[in-house]
Amino acid sequence: MCYMKNGLAIWHYPHRSVLENVMFFANLGFDSVSILGSHMNKICSDDNQAEELARLITENDVALTVHHKLPADHSEDSISSFRSAIDRFAAWQSKYKCLDILSFDVPQNIRDNITPYVDYVMASVPFSKIAVEDFGLTSAEKTQIEHLKSNERFGYLIDIGHMYIRICGKNSEGVTLFTNSPDECSVNERPSYEEFLKALRSKEFPIFEVHLHNNDGINDMHCFLDDGTLDIKMIADVFSEISFDGILTIESAPGFKFKCVYPESDKRILETYALWKKYIGE
Repeated sequence: MCYMKNGLAIWHYPHRSVLENVMFFANLGFDSVSILGSHMNKICSDDNQAEELARLITENDVALTVHHKLPADHSEDSISSFRSAIDRFAAWQSKYKCLDILSFDVPQNIRDNITPYVDYVMASVPFSKIAVEDFGLTSAEKTQIEHLKSNERFGYLIDIGHMYIRICGKNSEGVTLFTNSPDECSVNERPSYEEFLKALRSKEFPIFEVHLHNNDGINDMHCFLDDGTLDIKMIADVFSEISFDGILTIESAPGFKFKCVYPESDKRILETYALWKKYIGE
């Protein structure tokens, strides 16, 4: 049985404001909402919006995750901008204590050394869990975060759409994020239940959050769950097998790499959410 919270990446629905989206999707039954880091940065810079976000999260009893990026490169400007945002998140979290998970994309240009950035976040942001997305895919990457194994606040965000591309092994971009990781699984054009199970169980840190969307096994398309070639019912069964108790965030992205705009986007995301709830037996 799964004990996960079911959430949504609300930044892909820009016909409402961030705060409006929190209320809208909470009222539609989502247990969690995820906010993009750049949007959270703006909210934290406005005292009224910062207070309103905390009120909405608390009164609607939803979990909050924020998905940000580590610095784009190792330059002083990128690092300074990154630290400024983290300091704002830290001040908001210290005051309201409403942030469950703060997660990070890891840009290709800094995958050689993320240690100082992760350590800065761990030292700065209190109470919340800290996660990096799809990192530790090589031995060199694992070495960078080895020192955090004893810290219960640090873990992974696993993007199942990206994992599907890695296991299929047909992406030719040369970007680590989409390159097959033998530690996860061997290349297979039609990954099985057992292979996803093995890939998830191979992780050396706890999985705090999952991003879920569909694609064709080659391109990062962020489709709705009933589009694409990934067997979503199989994925639901895998999460049940491992008794995943973190936050699952649907990251289907209308208008990102396929055409879908309001009001169709609202209709489709509610359909895809209903499908997911059916698969997990809710």
